[in-house]
Amino acid sequence: MRRVLQFTICFTLLTAAVVPAFAGEVIDGIVASVNRQPILRSDWDEAVRFEAFMQQKPVSEMTESDRIRALRRIIDRDLLAGQMGDANYMRPSDDRLQQDIAKLRAQVPDGNDDAAWRSLLARYGLTEGVLKRHLRDEVQVMDFIEVRLRPNVHISDDDVAAYYKNQLLPDLQQNGGKIVPLDQVKTRIHEVLTERRIDELLDSWLHNLRQQADIHTMVPIPGVNTPENGDRAAGVN
Repeated sequence: MRRVLQFTICFTLLTAAVVPAFAGEVIDGIVASVNRQPILRSDWDEAVRFEAFMQQKPVSEMTESDRIRALRRIIDRDLLAGQMGDANYMRPSDDRLQQDIAKLRAQVPDGNDDAAWRSLLARYGLTEGVLKRHLRDEVQVMDFIEVRLRPNVHISDDDVAAYYKNQLLPDLQQNGGKIVPLDQVKTRIHEVLTERRIDELLDSWLHNLRQQADIHTMVPIPGVNTPENGDRAAGVN
């Protein structure tokens, strides 16, 4: 989840127009519920468009698997938000969000041109306000994860040395890279192992939250639940 939320994205030049997958009449409805809080089809569709934009992938090319992953991330985000207590806890400032948007615009062809930027957003069915709202939610959850989980991670010098010997060196040798001393890369290795451990702790935390939550969906979501016929009666329609 955390890796999907990062803002460093690889933009590619599109050779074809982005075709919105949700043009025309939209019939809204509940597609899932988390602890009796509904997730609407419009929320799901907007999340798919946001993720397509962040990948600079035409919305029309988003697969069913992409859509399911987007719905799962909405559910996971709602579960984590429920752990914050206060909806404003660790909410990023507007200045920070504007900096993030500026970074995104710098990666887009003609992103510094306001008209071109608005046109690009419109092709994904987004506005800058909608984009900012999604970024705010993502950054808030990312920061919350860091505060909760990073203090529980302890990487030893032996862990760093083992990674250097058993993974980094073999990779460099196999790819013909220049061998670098451990002292030059130990800080980076420490961070790589820390991030890996945070991801493991997050997976475990989310697993426990899903087990404790009352979750219903219209579609099967790996790691969340497999809907039964009774789910519709439980409020998912």
